Amino acid sequence: MLCALVTLVSSVGHADGIAIVGGSPRAIGRAGAATVGDDGGGALLINPAAMARRDTVRAEIGAAMIDDTVQWQYDRTGTTVAPLSVARAGSQLAPLGAAIAGVGDWIFGAGVMTAAVTDRSLPRPGDARGDLMAAYEYRYTGIGGSYRRDTLSLGVARRLGDSLALGIALGASRVRVTEHRRIWAGAGTTRWVGSQTDDVDLSFDASELFAPSAIAGLLYAPVDSQIELGASVGWARTVHLEGTAAGVGMATGPTVVNSFPPRASLDVRQPIAVRAGGRYVGDRVVAELDGDLWLATAGSGSTMWWIQGMQVVDPMQAPSELQQVPSRIAQHTHVALRTAVDVALIPGFLWVTGGYAFSTRGTPASRLSPSFGDLGGHTVGLGLDTTAGGVTVTLGWSRTWALRTWTPSELRVDNPYGTSGPVPTGTYDGSVDQVGVLIEAELGEH
Repeated sequence: MLCALVTLVSSVGHADGIAIVGGSPRAIGRAGAATVGDDGGGALLINPAAMARRDTVRAEIGAAMIDDTVQWQYDRTGTTVAPLSVARAGSQLAPLGAAIAGVGDWIFGAGVMTAAVTDRSLPRPGDARGDLMAAYEYRYTGIGGSYRRDTLSLGVARRLGDSLALGIALGASRVRVTEHRRIWAGAGTTRWVGSQTDDVDLSFDASELFAPSAIAGLLYAPVDSQIELGASVGWARTVHLEGTAAGVGMATGPTVVNSFPPRASLDVRQPIAVRAGGRYVGDRVVAELDGDLWLATAGSGSTMWWIQGMQVVDPMQAPSELQQVPSRIAQHTHVALRTAVDVALIPGFLWVTGGYAFSTRGTPASRLSPSFGDLGGHTVGLGLDTTAGGVTVTLGWSRTWALRTWTPSELRVDNPYGTSGPVPTGTYDGSVDQVGVLIEAELGEH
């Protein structure tokens, strides 16, 4: 029978928050290795066929906190070292709810989850007084941004004989994006590009209430073998976001005039996710090796905010209709390799887990920004599983050390009057910390 329960679990976040990386807190302590081993609520995001490993009625409740920190340092010429700018955004909660039960050879699952989340903000130029060029060189590259994808997912897995299972999950998501940008609205013939008095501060907030996605997977687990194999392919439709825009000029420079409450729209293309892995299952040791590939679709390398109802008025020039501003969301194809080991300290009661992963940058190096740049990096995870009376409690922790990156930027200082120049070059670094707890209860056989 089906169990009608609403529960909470967390997803494993990603540095850029756009690609769906992992499942439940069980995956956090394994550095995201979940393609074969996660047969709970996380399977609805990663590989729904894995739900077929167990036919018990089960429910999970949990939560995770994700802290995504980015650092930026201006590449200053000369001997003076530029100050280090560090993100000020707080930790994000990523919940998920799921229930799984079997009917014959069919396994059904339902869940509600945060599938992807990130929130970053370097110090804002309005937070302090002083020389903007001395403290906020990054302001044209990107000041802050957030991306959140909350998903309702329904999945089913079907056993085909004793060894093979196929699964599919369909999702409907609410996606929200916010972004804080600075543009320059001066005339290069009379003022130098980047003069702080000609700045215009822009903020965007947009969402979509229904963004569909789907994932199909398989699990091969022969009963007479200690080896299990799994693979999946995930798709998500381009997200079409609609929302608001706001702008303000400097006291002695350009002003912003709204003909009506400004509107903004943004399309964010989603990567195709391909995953494959294998798992060894021993009496006291379980080991998993996974590979993830995110295939960026055409046009993912840049995105654009489209604006209605906003004009920039410079005292020395005619008004300019502000119709578009580049977003700093940028993606390209990237990969990750993951491995995890579970060791039984007390068989049937206490397991300790550990994992390692390496991922390449999800953002082209030449289009990195403090607000949405995915630096990739090295991830280490640790966890504990304890089981008693049909209830399993999982604790997971992981940290990702980003790949420190410096490269000349393709990004430009955006100007509605046309005069432009390159954004200041800087060095990127950062880390992602995750802590999760999960309680799973097996409620009996189907």
